[in-house]
Amino acid sequence: MRGSILFRIQRWLYFLLKGVGKAEKEHYLFILDKPLNDLELYQSLADFGWSPNTLGYTYKGQIYQCRKIKDRGIHQYHLRFYDDGKVTGHFELAPEIDVSDHLKGKDLRTMNKWESVMLRKTIKRGEYGR
Repeated sequence: MRGSILFRIQRWLYFLLKGVGKAEKEHYLFILDKPLNDLELYQSLADFGWSPNTLGYTYKGQIYQCRKIKDRGIHQYHLRFYDDGKVTGHFELAPEIDVSDHLKGKDLRTMNKWESVMLRKTIKRGEYGR
């Protein structure tokens, strides 16, 4: 619990000092072919290792966010889905490893083209699997 409170305080200080939103626009991936709500997104991605991200900052218009742990928990993919169908995503250090380094953007990068294509295919597989 203590770590969670410290993480939230650090996160808000970071957002107050650095601002929010600019970097997220840089992480744009694609627009969904068919609009999905938060439950449909959860159901499409859960079987493929994506879990809801309840600690991430929520932007205006965002309807769902999730993450997928990689590298034995050292890194994560973090996705955000918006009400207009837009999808953003990035790869970064997991906050559980080091909160300060996570907030500083250590290892942060936009998902590459291959990762984006594979994500789109995963969403489609999940949609049709229901």
